[in-house]
Amino acid sequence: MTHPRVPVLAASLALHCAALALFPLTAHAVGLSQLYDEALSNDAQLQSARAALAAHSEELPLARAKLLPQVSASLTANRQSTDFGGGFPASYGNSNGYVISLTQPLIHVDSWYGYAQGKLAVDSAQASFAQARQDLIVRLGQAYFDALASQDSLAIVRSQKASIAQQLESARRSFEVGNTTITDTNEAQAKYDQAISQEIAAQNDLAVKLAALQQIVGHAVERVDGLVSGAPLPPPMPADINQWVDAATDVNYQVVLKQIALDSAQRETSKAKAGHLPTVDLVASRSRSSLGAAGAGNFGGNFGGGFGSGANTPAPGTPALAAELGNLGSSYTNSTIGVQVTIPIFAGGATQSRVRQTLALEDQASADLDTARRNAALSARQAFLGVVSGLAQVRALQTAERSANTSLESNLLGYQVGVRINIDVLNAQDQLFSARRDLAKARYDTLINSLKLKASTANLTDQDVLQLSALLSPVDDGSLTALPQVPTVPHPGVAAKGAARKLGRRAMPNAATAQ
Repeated sequence: MTHPRVPVLAASLALHCAALALFPLTAHAVGLSQLYDEALSNDAQLQSARAALAAHSEELPLARAKLLPQVSASLTANRQSTDFGGGFPASYGNSNGYVISLTQPLIHVDSWYGYAQGKLAVDSAQASFAQARQDLIVRLGQAYFDALASQDSLAIVRSQKASIAQQLESARRSFEVGNTTITDTNEAQAKYDQAISQEIAAQNDLAVKLAALQQIVGHAVERVDGLVSGAPLPPPMPADINQWVDAATDVNYQVVLKQIALDSAQRETSKAKAGHLPTVDLVASRSRSSLGAAGAGNFGGNFGGGFGSGANTPAPGTPALAAELGNLGSSYTNSTIGVQVTIPIFAGGATQSRVRQTLALEDQASADLDTARRNAALSARQAFLGVVSGLAQVRALQTAERSANTSLESNLLGYQVGVRINIDVLNAQDQLFSARRDLAKARYDTLINSLKLKASTANLTDQDVLQLSALLSPVDDGSLTALPQVPTVPHPGVAAKGAARKLGRRAMPNAATAQ
Protein backbone atom coordinates (compact mmCIF):
# COMPACT_ATOMS: atom_id res chain seq x y z
CA MET A 1 0.00 0.00 0.00
CA THR A 2 1.31 3.42 -0.89
CA HIS A 3 1.24 6.11 1.76
CA PRO A 4 -1.05 9.00 0.70
CA ARG A 5 1.62 11.59 1.42
CA VAL A 6 4.19 10.09 -0.99
CA PRO A 7 2.60 11.10 -4.31
CA VAL A 8 1.51 14.42 -2.83
CA LEU A 9 5.05 15.23 -1.70
CA ALA A 10 6.57 14.14 -5.00
CA ALA A 11 4.08 16.32 -6.82
CA SER A 12 4.84 19.23 -4.52
CA LEU A 13 8.55 19.04 -5.31
CA ALA A 14 7.79 19.07 -9.04
CA LEU A 15 5.37 21.94 -8.64
CA HIS A 16 7.94 23.78 -6.55
CA CYS A 17 10.29 24.00 -9.53
CA ALA A 18 7.40 25.06 -11.77
CA ALA A 19 6.35 27.71 -9.29
CA LEU A 20 9.83 29.20 -9.29
CA ALA A 21 9.43 29.73 -13.02
CA LEU A 22 6.44 31.93 -12.29
CA PHE A 23 8.67 34.37 -10.42
CA PRO A 24 11.75 34.75 -12.61
CA LEU A 25 14.30 37.53 -12.41
CA THR A 26 14.61 37.69 -16.19
CA ALA A 27 15.83 41.27 -16.50
CA HIS A 28 19.19 41.73 -18.16
CA ALA A 29 21.91 41.57 -15.53
CA VAL A 30 24.88 43.93 -15.53
CA GLY A 31 28.28 43.35 -13.98
CA LEU A 32 30.34 45.44 -11.61
CA SER A 33 32.99 46.27 -14.20
CA GLN A 34 30.44 47.66 -16.66
CA LEU A 35 28.78 49.73 -13.96
CA TYR A 36 32.14 51.10 -12.86
CA ASP A 37 32.97 52.26 -16.38
CA GLU A 38 29.62 54.04 -16.53
CA ALA A 39 30.06 55.54 -13.07
CA LEU A 40 33.40 57.07 -14.09
CA SER A 41 31.49 59.21 -16.58
CA ASN A 42 28.17 59.69 -14.80
CA ASP A 43 28.80 59.84 -11.06
CA ALA A 44 28.07 63.38 -9.89
CA GLN A 45 30.50 63.28 -6.98
CA LEU A 46 33.38 62.22 -9.21
CA GLN A 47 32.49 64.89 -11.76
CA SER A 48 32.55 67.48 -8.98
CA ALA A 49 35.97 66.25 -7.87
CA ARG A 50 37.23 66.37 -11.46
CA ALA A 51 36.07 69.99 -11.81
CA ALA A 52 37.65 70.86 -8.46
CA LEU A 53 40.93 69.36 -9.67
CA ALA A 54 40.85 71.52 -12.79
CA ALA A 55 40.06 74.62 -10.73
CA HIS A 56 42.70 74.10 -8.05
CA SER A 57 45.33 73.21 -10.64
CA GLU A 58 45.31 76.90 -11.54
CA GLU A 59 46.56 77.87 -8.08
CA LEU A 60 50.18 77.34 -9.16
CA PRO A 61 50.05 79.57 -12.27
CA LEU A 62 48.27 82.22 -10.21
CA ALA A 63 50.97 82.13 -7.56
CA ARG A 64 53.76 82.13 -10.17
CA ALA A 65 52.28 85.20 -11.83
CA LYS A 66 53.13 87.29 -8.77
CA LEU A 67 56.83 86.58 -9.37
CA LEU A 68 56.83 87.48 -13.06
CA PRO A 69 56.99 90.91 -14.75
CA GLN A 70 53.85 92.99 -14.86
CA VAL A 71 53.54 95.09 -18.03
CA SER A 72 50.81 97.61 -18.72
CA ALA A 73 50.12 100.25 -21.36
CA SER A 74 47.71 103.13 -21.63
CA LEU A 75 46.77 105.41 -24.52
CA THR A 76 45.14 108.85 -24.39
CA ALA A 77 43.54 110.99 -27.11
CA ASN A 78 41.85 114.29 -26.23
CA ARG A 79 40.34 117.26 -28.01
CA GLN A 80 40.31 120.49 -26.05
CA SER A 81 38.89 123.97 -26.57
CA THR A 82 39.33 127.23 -24.66
CA ASP A 83 36.76 130.00 -24.57
CA PHE A 84 38.32 133.33 -23.45
CA GLY A 85 35.04 135.23 -23.24
CA GLY A 86 34.66 138.95 -23.76
CA GLY A 87 34.12 138.50 -27.46
CA PHE A 88 37.54 136.97 -28.01
CA PRO A 89 37.71 133.94 -30.27
CA ALA A 90 38.01 130.46 -28.76
CA SER A 91 41.03 128.27 -29.32
CA TYR A 92 40.98 124.54 -29.73
CA GLY A 93 43.40 121.69 -30.30
CA ASN A 94 44.19 117.96 -29.93
CA SER A 95 46.44 116.09 -27.51
CA ASN A 96 47.45 112.43 -27.39
CA GLY A 97 49.99 110.19 -25.73
CA TYR A 98 50.86 106.78 -24.40
CA VAL A 99 52.51 105.26 -21.32
CA ILE A 100 54.16 101.82 -21.10
CA SER A 101 55.24 100.62 -17.67
CA LEU A 102 56.99 97.48 -16.42
CA THR A 103 57.35 96.19 -12.88
CA GLN A 104 59.54 93.20 -12.07
CA PRO A 105 59.34 91.97 -8.47
CA LEU A 106 62.86 91.41 -7.14
CA ILE A 107 62.31 90.74 -3.46
CA HIS A 108 58.79 89.75 -2.38
CA VAL A 109 59.17 87.13 0.32
CA ASP A 110 55.42 86.72 0.74
CA SER A 111 55.03 85.92 -2.97
CA TRP A 112 57.61 83.13 -2.74
CA TYR A 113 55.70 81.56 0.15
CA GLY A 114 52.55 81.96 -1.91
CA TYR A 115 54.23 80.13 -4.77
CA ALA A 116 55.03 77.24 -2.42
CA GLN A 117 51.39 77.23 -1.32
CA GLY A 118 50.36 77.04 -4.96
CA LYS A 119 52.34 73.83 -5.37
CA LEU A 120 50.70 72.42 -2.25
CA ALA A 121 47.26 73.38 -3.55
CA VAL A 122 47.87 71.37 -6.72
CA ASP A 123 49.11 68.39 -4.67
CA SER A 124 46.02 68.62 -2.49
CA ALA A 125 43.70 68.74 -5.51
CA GLN A 126 45.36 65.67 -7.03
CA ALA A 127 45.10 63.75 -3.75
CA SER A 128 41.45 64.77 -3.38
CA PHE A 129 40.63 63.53 -6.86
CA ALA A 130 42.45 60.24 -6.26
CA GLN A 131 40.47 59.82 -3.06
CA ALA A 132 37.21 60.61 -4.87
CA ARG A 133 37.99 57.96 -7.47
CA GLN A 134 38.78 55.45 -4.74
CA ASP A 135 35.63 56.39 -2.83
CA LEU A 136 33.66 55.75 -6.01
CA ILE A 137 34.86 52.15 -6.03
CA VAL A 138 33.83 51.69 -2.40
CA ARG A 139 30.45 53.40 -2.88
CA LEU A 140 29.72 51.46 -6.04
CA GLY A 141 30.81 48.18 -4.45
CA GLN A 142 28.63 48.83 -1.40
CA ALA A 143 25.60 49.75 -3.52
CA TYR A 144 26.20 46.79 -5.84
CA PHE A 145 26.38 44.17 -3.12
CA ASP A 146 23.50 45.75 -1.22
CA ALA A 147 21.43 45.36 -4.37
CA LEU A 148 22.70 41.81 -4.83
CA ALA A 149 21.80 40.92 -1.24
CA SER A 150 18.28 42.29 -1.78
CA GLN A 151 18.08 40.42 -5.07
CA ASP A 152 19.03 37.21 -3.27
CA SER A 153 16.51 37.88 -0.51
CA LEU A 154 13.73 38.30 -3.05
CA ALA A 155 14.69 35.07 -4.82
CA ILE A 156 14.78 33.21 -1.50
CA VAL A 157 11.43 34.63 -0.38
CA ARG A 158 9.84 33.65 -3.68
CA SER A 159 11.30 30.17 -3.38
CA GLN A 160 9.96 29.92 0.17
CA LYS A 161 6.58 31.12 -0.98
CA ALA A 162 6.44 28.53 -3.75
CA SER A 163 7.57 25.77 -1.41
CA ILE A 164 5.06 26.77 1.26
CA ALA A 165 2.32 26.82 -1.36
CA GLN A 166 3.08 23.20 -2.18
CA GLN A 167 3.20 22.28 1.51
CA LEU A 168 -0.16 23.99 1.93
CA GLU A 169 -1.61 21.98 -0.93
CA SER A 170 -0.14 18.80 0.55
CA ALA A 171 -1.66 19.59 3.94
CA ARG A 172 -5.06 20.21 2.39
CA ARG A 173 -5.03 16.90 0.52
CA SER A 174 -3.87 15.03 3.58
CA PHE A 175 -6.65 16.63 5.60
CA GLU A 176 -9.21 15.70 2.96
CA VAL A 177 -8.28 12.03 3.18
CA GLY A 178 -8.15 12.14 6.97
CA ASN A 179 -4.41 11.73 7.45
CA THR A 180 -3.86 15.08 9.19
CA THR A 181 -5.81 17.57 11.22
CA ILE A 182 -6.87 21.04 10.16
CA THR A 183 -3.98 22.37 12.27
CA ASP A 184 -1.43 21.44 9.59
CA THR A 185 -3.45 23.32 6.99
CA ASN A 186 -3.83 26.40 9.17
CA GLU A 187 -0.14 26.47 10.01
CA ALA A 188 0.82 26.21 6.34
CA GLN A 189 -1.69 28.94 5.46
CA ALA A 190 -0.19 31.25 8.10
CA LYS A 191 3.28 30.60 6.73
CA TYR A 192 2.08 31.32 3.19
CA ASP A 193 0.46 34.60 4.19
CA GLN A 194 3.66 35.60 5.95
CA ALA A 195 5.66 34.76 2.83
CA ILE A 196 3.46 37.08 0.76
CA SER A 197 4.19 39.92 3.17
CA GLN A 198 7.91 39.15 3.08
CA GLU A 199 7.88 39.12 -0.72
CA ILE A 200 6.32 42.60 -0.84
CA ALA A 201 8.93 43.90 1.61
CA ALA A 202 11.74 42.25 -0.36
CA GLN A 203 10.51 43.78 -3.62
CA ASN A 204 10.44 47.23 -2.05
CA ASP A 205 13.90 46.79 -0.54
CA LEU A 206 15.32 45.71 -3.90
CA ALA A 207 13.77 48.73 -5.62
CA VAL A 208 15.38 51.03 -3.04
CA LYS A 209 18.79 49.37 -3.40
CA LEU A 210 18.65 49.53 -7.20
CA ALA A 211 17.71 53.22 -6.97
CA ALA A 212 20.83 53.83 -4.89
CA LEU A 213 22.85 52.10 -7.59
CA GLN A 214 21.16 54.19 -10.27
CA GLN A 215 22.21 57.37 -8.46
CA ILE A 216 25.85 56.41 -8.98
CA VAL A 217 25.80 55.07 -12.55
CA GLY A 218 23.26 57.54 -13.91
CA HIS A 219 20.71 55.10 -15.34
CA ALA A 220 18.23 52.49 -14.19
CA VAL A 221 19.55 49.05 -13.25
CA GLU A 222 17.15 46.11 -13.19
CA ARG A 223 19.40 43.26 -12.13
CA VAL A 224 23.05 42.68 -11.21
CA ASP A 225 25.33 39.71 -11.71
CA GLY A 226 25.53 37.28 -8.82
CA LEU A 227 28.52 35.92 -6.97
CA VAL A 228 29.72 32.61 -8.34
CA SER A 229 28.93 29.78 -5.95
CA GLY A 230 32.11 28.76 -4.16
CA ALA A 231 34.05 31.80 -5.36
CA PRO A 232 37.25 32.13 -3.29
CA LEU A 233 37.47 34.92 -0.76
CA PRO A 234 41.15 35.78 -0.35
CA PRO A 235 42.43 36.67 3.13
CA PRO A 236 44.18 40.01 3.69
CA MET A 237 47.83 40.09 2.70
CA PRO A 238 49.89 40.82 4.70
CA ALA A 239 48.14 38.99 7.52
CA ASP A 240 49.54 41.31 10.22
CA ILE A 241 47.02 43.96 11.23
CA ASN A 242 49.76 46.27 12.51
CA GLN A 243 51.29 46.55 9.05
CA TRP A 244 47.96 47.71 7.68
CA VAL A 245 47.52 50.22 10.50
CA ASP A 246 51.02 51.64 10.05
CA ALA A 247 50.50 52.02 6.32
CA ALA A 248 47.13 53.70 6.84
CA THR A 249 48.56 56.30 9.23
CA ASP A 250 51.17 57.23 6.60
CA VAL A 251 49.51 57.06 3.19
CA ASN A 252 45.76 57.23 3.79
CA TYR A 253 44.40 59.97 1.55
CA GLN A 254 42.84 61.86 4.44
CA VAL A 255 46.19 61.80 6.24
CA VAL A 256 47.93 63.06 3.10
CA LEU A 257 45.40 65.87 2.68
CA LYS A 258 45.71 66.96 6.29
CA GLN A 259 49.51 66.87 6.05
CA ILE A 260 49.35 69.12 3.01
CA ALA A 261 46.96 71.42 4.87
CA LEU A 262 49.45 71.66 7.76
CA ASP A 263 52.33 72.46 5.38
CA SER A 264 50.23 75.15 3.72
CA ALA A 265 49.29 76.62 7.11
CA GLN A 266 52.96 76.82 8.07
CA ARG A 267 53.75 78.70 4.88
CA GLU A 268 50.82 80.98 5.50
CA THR A 269 52.38 81.89 8.84
CA SER A 270 55.69 82.61 7.15
CA LYS A 271 53.89 84.71 4.55
CA ALA A 272 52.17 86.70 7.28
CA LYS A 273 55.50 87.35 9.02
CA ALA A 274 56.90 88.56 5.71
CA GLY A 275 54.54 91.49 6.01
CA HIS A 276 57.21 93.14 8.20
CA LEU A 277 59.82 92.93 5.44
CA PRO A 278 60.51 95.47 2.69
CA THR A 279 59.77 94.72 -0.94
CA VAL A 280 62.00 95.58 -3.88
CA ASP A 281 60.82 96.03 -7.47
CA LEU A 282 62.48 96.96 -10.71
CA VAL A 283 60.34 99.62 -12.38
CA ALA A 284 60.63 101.07 -15.88
CA SER A 285 58.38 103.24 -17.99
CA ARG A 286 58.29 105.13 -21.26
CA SER A 287 55.77 107.83 -22.10
CA ARG A 288 55.13 110.19 -24.98
CA SER A 289 52.65 113.04 -25.25
CA SER A 290 51.92 115.63 -27.90
CA LEU A 291 49.83 118.79 -27.93
CA GLY A 292 48.84 120.59 -31.08
CA ALA A 293 46.45 123.64 -31.48
CA ALA A 294 44.16 123.49 -34.44
CA GLY A 295 43.73 127.29 -34.67
CA ALA A 296 41.74 130.30 -33.42
CA GLY A 297 39.09 132.71 -34.65
CA ASN A 298 39.73 136.08 -36.47
CA PHE A 299 40.58 138.58 -33.76
CA GLY A 300 40.70 141.79 -35.90
CA GLY A 301 37.51 141.05 -37.75
CA ASN A 302 35.66 141.34 -34.48
CA PHE A 303 36.36 145.09 -34.40
CA GLY A 304 34.98 146.36 -37.73
CA GLY A 305 37.97 145.80 -39.96
CA GLY A 306 40.62 145.82 -37.23
CA PHE A 307 43.51 148.22 -36.90
CA GLY A 308 45.37 150.02 -39.68
CA SER A 309 44.70 148.45 -43.01
CA GLY A 310 42.46 145.84 -41.43
CA ALA A 311 45.14 143.13 -41.20
CA ASN A 312 44.31 140.14 -39.01
CA THR A 313 47.58 140.16 -37.08
CA PRO A 314 46.74 139.93 -33.39
CA ALA A 315 48.13 142.40 -30.94
CA PRO A 316 50.78 141.14 -28.54
CA GLY A 317 49.42 139.95 -25.21
CA THR A 318 45.96 139.24 -26.49
CA PRO A 319 44.23 135.83 -26.29
CA ALA A 320 44.29 135.63 -30.03
CA LEU A 321 48.06 135.75 -29.90
CA ALA A 322 48.10 132.85 -27.49
CA ALA A 323 45.91 130.95 -29.85
CA GLU A 324 48.23 131.61 -32.76
CA LEU A 325 51.18 130.44 -30.68
CA GLY A 326 49.27 127.29 -29.83
CA ASN A 327 49.33 126.41 -33.50
CA LEU A 328 52.98 125.62 -33.12
CA GLY A 329 52.16 122.50 -30.92
CA SER A 330 54.51 120.55 -28.67
CA SER A 331 55.53 116.95 -27.85
CA TYR A 332 57.88 115.18 -25.49
CA THR A 333 59.07 111.65 -24.62
CA ASN A 334 60.03 110.46 -21.15
CA SER A 335 61.85 107.18 -20.25
CA THR A 336 62.63 106.04 -16.70
CA ILE A 337 64.14 102.96 -15.07
CA GLY A 338 64.97 102.34 -11.45
CA VAL A 339 64.55 100.28 -8.31
CA GLN A 340 61.64 100.85 -5.97
CA VAL A 341 61.93 99.87 -2.32
CA THR A 342 58.81 99.77 -0.16
CA ILE A 343 59.33 99.60 3.60
CA PRO A 344 56.31 98.82 5.78
CA ILE A 345 56.39 100.98 8.90
CA PHE A 346 53.00 100.72 10.55
CA ALA A 347 49.82 99.03 9.33
CA GLY A 348 47.62 99.60 12.34
CA GLY A 349 48.60 96.27 13.93
CA ALA A 350 47.16 94.23 11.06
CA THR A 351 50.39 92.36 10.40
CA GLN A 352 50.80 91.22 14.02
CA SER A 353 47.16 90.19 14.17
CA ARG A 354 47.50 88.20 10.96
CA VAL A 355 50.53 86.35 12.36
CA ARG A 356 48.62 85.39 15.51
CA GLN A 357 45.72 84.19 13.39
CA THR A 358 47.87 82.00 11.15
CA LEU A 359 49.61 80.46 14.17
CA ALA A 360 46.22 79.44 15.56
CA LEU A 361 45.22 77.99 12.20
CA GLU A 362 48.51 76.09 12.14
CA ASP A 363 47.66 74.51 15.50
CA GLN A 364 44.24 73.59 14.15
CA ALA A 365 45.78 71.93 11.09
CA SER A 366 48.13 69.96 13.32
CA ALA A 367 45.22 68.70 15.42
CA ASP A 368 43.30 67.79 12.27
CA LEU A 369 46.28 65.77 11.06
CA ASP A 370 46.40 63.85 14.33
CA THR A 371 42.67 63.15 14.05
CA ALA A 372 43.06 61.93 10.47
CA ARG A 373 45.81 59.53 11.49
CA ARG A 374 43.70 58.09 14.29
CA ASN A 375 40.69 57.74 12.01
CA ALA A 376 42.81 56.05 9.36
CA ALA A 377 44.17 53.59 11.92
CA LEU A 378 40.64 52.85 13.14
CA SER A 379 39.34 52.36 9.60
CA ALA A 380 42.17 49.97 8.80
CA ARG A 381 41.55 47.97 11.98
CA GLN A 382 37.81 47.77 11.39
CA ALA A 383 38.22 46.70 7.78
CA PHE A 384 40.92 44.14 8.60
CA LEU A 385 38.86 42.62 11.41
CA GLY A 386 35.81 42.71 9.16
CA VAL A 387 37.61 40.62 6.55
CA VAL A 388 39.03 38.15 9.07
CA SER A 389 35.78 37.73 10.99
CA GLY A 390 33.85 37.60 7.71
CA LEU A 391 35.94 34.68 6.49
CA ALA A 392 35.32 32.89 9.79
CA GLN A 393 31.58 33.61 9.54
CA VAL A 394 31.50 32.25 6.00
CA ARG A 395 33.07 28.99 7.15
CA ALA A 396 30.66 28.72 10.08
CA LEU A 397 27.62 29.51 7.94
CA GLN A 398 28.68 26.98 5.33
CA THR A 399 28.57 24.36 8.08
CA ALA A 400 25.23 25.73 9.26
CA GLU A 401 23.85 25.50 5.72
CA ARG A 402 24.90 21.86 5.42
CA SER A 403 23.33 21.11 8.79
CA ALA A 404 20.11 22.90 7.83
CA ASN A 405 20.01 21.01 4.55
CA THR A 406 20.42 17.70 6.37
CA SER A 407 17.73 18.73 8.84
CA LEU A 408 15.32 19.50 6.02
CA GLU A 409 16.03 16.16 4.37
CA SER A 410 15.31 14.38 7.65
CA ASN A 411 12.11 16.32 8.21
CA LEU A 412 10.92 15.65 4.67
CA LEU A 413 11.61 11.96 5.13
CA GLY A 414 9.94 12.00 8.52
CA TYR A 415 6.93 13.78 7.04
CA GLN A 416 6.58 11.04 4.43
CA VAL A 417 6.52 8.26 6.98
CA GLY A 418 4.46 10.14 9.54
CA VAL A 419 7.03 10.93 12.21
CA ARG A 420 7.09 14.65 11.35
CA ILE A 421 4.24 17.06 10.81
CA ASN A 422 3.86 19.81 8.25
CA ILE A 423 5.10 22.61 10.51
CA ASP A 424 8.34 20.71 11.10
CA VAL A 425 9.06 20.76 7.37
CA LEU A 426 8.19 24.44 7.07
CA ASN A 427 10.44 25.37 9.98
CA ALA A 428 13.29 23.32 8.52
CA GLN A 429 12.88 25.13 5.21
CA ASP A 430 12.97 28.49 6.99
CA GLN A 431 16.16 27.46 8.74
CA LEU A 432 17.81 26.42 5.47
CA PHE A 433 16.85 29.57 3.58
CA SER A 434 17.88 31.74 6.52
CA ALA A 435 21.30 30.06 6.60
CA ARG A 436 21.72 30.63 2.86
CA ARG A 437 20.70 34.27 3.14
CA ASP A 438 23.12 34.84 6.01
CA LEU A 439 25.90 33.04 4.16
CA ALA A 440 25.46 35.16 1.04
CA LYS A 441 25.37 38.36 3.09
CA ALA A 442 28.53 37.35 4.97
CA ARG A 443 30.35 36.76 1.69
CA TYR A 444 29.28 40.17 0.36
CA ASP A 445 30.28 41.94 3.57
CA THR A 446 33.68 40.27 3.45
CA LEU A 447 34.28 41.52 -0.09
CA ILE A 448 33.19 45.05 0.85
CA ASN A 449 35.54 45.06 3.83
CA SER A 450 38.34 43.94 1.52
CA LEU A 451 37.72 47.03 -0.60
CA LYS A 452 37.63 49.26 2.46
CA LEU A 453 40.85 47.74 3.77
CA LYS A 454 42.70 48.57 0.57
CA ALA A 455 41.12 52.01 0.51
CA SER A 456 42.40 52.72 4.03
CA THR A 457 45.94 52.40 2.69
CA ALA A 458 45.27 54.27 -0.58
CA ASN A 459 45.83 51.01 -2.46
CA LEU A 460 42.43 50.52 -4.10
CA THR A 461 42.66 50.69 -7.90
CA ASP A 462 40.73 49.81 -11.05
CA GLN A 463 42.51 46.44 -11.06
CA ASP A 464 40.67 45.50 -7.86
CA VAL A 465 37.37 46.16 -9.64
CA LEU A 466 38.37 43.80 -12.44
CA GLN A 467 39.43 41.11 -9.97
CA LEU A 468 36.15 41.41 -8.11
CA SER A 469 34.16 41.33 -11.34
CA ALA A 470 35.80 38.01 -12.19
CA LEU A 471 33.96 36.48 -9.21
CA LEU A 472 30.56 37.49 -10.61
CA SER A 473 28.39 35.78 -13.18
CA PRO A 474 25.02 36.58 -14.79
CA VAL A 475 24.09 32.88 -14.66
CA ASP A 476 22.00 31.83 -11.66
CA ASP A 477 23.12 28.37 -10.59
CA GLY A 478 20.11 27.98 -8.29
CA SER A 479 22.24 27.39 -5.21
CA LEU A 480 20.17 29.84 -3.17
CA THR A 481 16.77 28.32 -3.94
CA ALA A 482 17.51 24.63 -4.48
CA LEU A 483 15.82 22.16 -2.14
CA PRO A 484 17.12 18.71 -1.23
CA GLN A 485 15.90 15.75 -3.25
CA VAL A 486 14.09 13.19 -1.10
CA PRO A 487 13.86 9.61 -2.38
CA THR A 488 10.45 8.05 -2.74
CA VAL A 489 9.50 5.76 0.13
CA PRO A 490 9.17 2.20 -1.26
CA HIS A 491 7.13 0.76 1.59
CA PRO A 492 5.74 3.05 4.27
CA GLY A 493 5.84 0.53 7.06
CA VAL A 494 9.46 -0.44 6.54
CA ALA A 495 10.46 3.15 5.81
CA ALA A 496 8.77 4.37 8.95
CA LYS A 497 10.85 2.05 11.11
CA GLY A 498 14.05 3.00 9.28
CA ALA A 499 13.23 6.69 9.50
CA ALA A 500 12.43 6.35 13.16
CA ARG A 501 15.83 4.81 13.82
CA LYS A 502 17.50 7.53 11.74
CA LEU A 503 15.62 10.28 13.54
CA GLY A 504 16.05 8.73 16.96
CA ARG A 505 12.31 8.38 17.51
CA ARG A 506 9.77 5.62 17.44
CA ALA A 507 7.66 5.62 14.31
CA MET A 508 4.19 7.03 14.68
CA PRO A 509 1.43 4.60 13.77
CA ASN A 510 -0.55 5.51 10.69
CA ALA A 511 -3.12 3.95 8.46
CA ALA A 512 -0.54 2.09 6.39
CA THR A 513 1.39 0.53 9.26
CA ALA A 514 -1.74 -0.24 11.25
CA GLN A 515 -2.81 -2.60 8.54
